[in-house]
Amino acid sequence: MKQFVYLSLTPESLIASHLPPSEFGNYLAVGTRKRLRGQAIFLELDTGKMKNLPMEYMNERLVPYEDGEPKRSLFLSIYRVLENTPLEAMKNLYLVTDDGKVLELMPKSFMPDERDVIHLYQQFNPINTRVVSKLSPPGFINFMTEPGKPVSVPRIFLVELKMNKLARQPDAPIHDLPYPNPDHLRDCLFSLISSGQRLTKTVIRQFKGELSYRTIKSGFFVGDQDSFLYYPIPSIDELENKHYSWWRSALTQCF
Repeated sequence: MKQFVYLSLTPESLIASHLPPSEFGNYLAVGTRKRLRGQAIFLELDTGKMKNLPMEYMNERLVPYEDGEPKRSLFLSIYRVLENTPLEAMKNLYLVTDDGKVLELMPKSFMPDERDVIHLYQQFNPINTRVVSKLSPPGFINFMTEPGKPVSVPRIFLVELKMNKLARQPDAPIHDLPYPNPDHLRDCLFSLISSGQRLTKTVIRQFKGELSYRTIKSGFFVGDQDSFLYYPIPSIDELENKHYSWWRSALTQCF
């Protein structure tokens, strides 16, 4: 059977499997007996570009069950996986709803929206803080991964979230943005804008829930000081016309 290696980002782990991405995502979300429900986000990896992959262990343990069923998961690592996975080994990103629907995102070049004054980021690995920032996604990645700073990380995975008019006007109506404690979010925006030197402001110290996919603005980013990858979310028109099953599930998720 074909072998796949995935980097799970919720939580961070390196997993080998016989299942292709769509089946693996469904397995992560609902299990084999459909008694579980949980969101999942993961990357498929190019094993030929991985370093120090335990191939001997994987070949020995990643074998079908006695009845011929494929091996669904074999954990290879659960610690500091993101920083030890080369960016060039990262292939497509997969977003899984809590009922097992899978959306595939391919990396593309990024064009920043210069109109926005403030950005909202949900970080996933290696920290899960939600922050507002004056920095665009590439600038924020560079800021967070700058070596020698007291507060920095070697590599980061995050998503940019929607703020609509709040990105340019903090006192604008929030409308349908489903963020907890919207008054606190607005206070953070005013605090950030009023400070000439501050570049970021923490909104949520530790994100404990699941991401509402409908709040994604531009997409997901993973990067360090040298480079980054950008996985854009399709437009709403494309989601409705080409990925309706996933989009319908995403709209009901987290409610």
